[in-house]
Amino acid sequence: MQEPLDVLIAKLASIGRLLPEYETAIRQLPIRVSQLDRGDDAVMEGQIMGHCCVVIEGLLQRHKHMQDGSRQILSFHPAGDIPDLQSLHLRKVDYTLSATTPTTIATIRHSDMQAMLRKHPGLTDLFWRDTLVDAAKFLTWMMLIGQASAEARMAHLFCEMFMRLKSVGTIDSFEFPFKVTQSDLADALGMSIVHANRTLQELRSAGLLIFASGQAEILDWPRLSELGQFDPAYLHLADE
Repeated sequence: MQEPLDVLIAKLASIGRLLPEYETAIRQLPIRVSQLDRGDDAVMEGQIMGHCCVVIEGLLQRHKHMQDGSRQILSFHPAGDIPDLQSLHLRKVDYTLSATTPTTIATIRHSDMQAMLRKHPGLTDLFWRDTLVDAAKFLTWMMLIGQASAEARMAHLFCEMFMRLKSVGTIDSFEFPFKVTQSDLADALGMSIVHANRTLQELRSAGLLIFASGQAEILDWPRLSELGQFDPAYLHLADE
């Protein structure tokens, strides 16, 4: 029977060596499981944090708002991610984490996480690696929004989400759930909703990707990854 934190264990194992005693320590962490509806906030900008959260099922998005109300989505976080891990040291967060779809999260008190890391210093290295991989994703995201075409940005996003889901064992084919709206895609990729819709249609017409009702299917991985200039090296997967 799968335990709630098995997805976190799978995520950490995908980026480094996870010893059996580390798995045991993670499973013994006290957690509080919560259900979020789409649009519910898991973390709010300016919040003083005493815990961090693990995505058990579903999808969170990290975003910020401009003074005029416009939104920039900075990252998507599927099962296995701890998107606010940095709150262990930066207690006041400068972003909001919201549920993109009905989502299950597990919250872990900072004190419990820190006690585990003191007992197992090797886990500290692995969690530090996870935050560095997160930073590498931000760098790639920034480069794409600033320099790549709309088609390349869209292609790269779907390639990345496929690879991240595959690495933790939640999918085993090129068809996978990605329950975002075209408005979400637009806010993530720096384009209008109309442009996002047109770009998706162009990828479909080219025989590369089908995306509808929160379900994606990659039709031609080599061509889609080439269009998106997708090189998974920045994900630093253990079995790359």
